[in-house]
Amino acid sequence: MILSFHPRVKGDVNLRLTSKGLFSDKEIRLISSARAIIVTQSIKAHQYTFCLNHCSNLFPDYTRRFGFEGKYGNIKLFRKFNAPHPETICYESVEYFKQRHFVRQEPLMSFPFVLKGDRGGGGWAVFLIENEHDLMAGLEVLADEYLHATKRFIAQVYVPHGGRDLRVVVIGGITRAYWRCQYNPGEFRNNVGRGAVIEYDLDPELKNEGIHCVEDFCSKAGINLAAFDVLFDRSQPSPKPLISEINFLFGRKGLGGSSCFYDLLNEAVGAWIGRLS
Repeated sequence: MILSFHPRVKGDVNLRLTSKGLFSDKEIRLISSARAIIVTQSIKAHQYTFCLNHCSNLFPDYTRRFGFEGKYGNIKLFRKFNAPHPETICYESVEYFKQRHFVRQEPLMSFPFVLKGDRGGGGWAVFLIENEHDLMAGLEVLADEYLHATKRFIAQVYVPHGGRDLRVVVIGGITRAYWRCQYNPGEFRNNVGRGAVIEYDLDPELKNEGIHCVEDFCSKAGINLAAFDVLFDRSQPSPKPLISEINFLFGRKGLGGSSCFYDLLNEAVGAWIGRLS
């Protein structure tokens, strides 16, 4: 029996995850007897863990999502599987940063670098740090609880990407990739919500290198539904792909919209179920 908690993926039995995240006795019996379970991208960690403890076949595979949350967790995962990524320092809190660099006088990462809050999308809490004034302003935002910034954050070497990064989306055995191009010279973030334009046909060789890099990482980490941001250092004559972030929740515009995404998702789920037989 195939059990689906996804409203757009049909199973033999179809259920909805509740906002409280609890399972009824009937749902527990169905989970325990299922041959495979399809879940949504919005599933909570405890819900996923419960399903995994009662059924070994879950799609997507989120065993490398929970426990590696946020940009801080991304770095832990990249290091675990030796994935190429920009040089990064992880910080537990702004206070820890200040103790380390202002009190103990440990050297800062050289300017320019990027500060990234642990959570948030669309370029939120991401700051280009070119001098000490930028640094203090960025730290002030990251420490402001009113903005719901998490304590953890990272500092990452600025990669001169030339206003372009590669978004690689993995959906089961399907991979789609496109460029996000920022033509506003005053904006270093390449998020579509920050004005970036989606392009599909630029730099085909670099695009293929980025795809292979992500696919290699996914094969090692077991990730089969996520979007990856890949940077290339355009100051280098032969730039290599650097994975900067993993997005388990991601926009679908570059895939052609939600309808196209669900078509790809159903195709991927169907192939996955076929391999279970």
